[in-house]
Amino acid sequence: MIGPMEIRSAHRLLRAAAMLLAAGSASLACAEDSSLKRDAGEAGRAVGSAFREIGQKAAKVGKDIGHGAAKVGKDIGHGAAKAGRAVGDAAKEGGQEFGRAIRGDKSSK
Repeated sequence: MIGPMEIRSAHRLLRAAAMLLAAGSASLACAEDSSLKRDAGEAGRAVGSAFREIGQKAAKVGKDIGHGAAKVGKDIGHGAAKAGRAVGDAAKEGGQEFGRAIRGDKSSK
């Protein structure tokens, strides 16, 4: 269990870290032409470029998946339509045969 002393110590450490971070940020802002600031800018641009490239490739993959899914859906739809027509034709022919059998017609289509 964490006691009040540990909480106070953690609070002091966090405050000290925040002050150091603020002081470091202020000194970085003051150093206009420092190599550290330049390096930080280059690193930021590199990270931004990498994430932009990842995003573009992810978009392309998503688009390819979408096109593939649409093609599969179309193929399934066409196959189902063909199967439906075949079932309908068979049912029609079966009905006609049944009608001929009831009428006593010996001729087939």
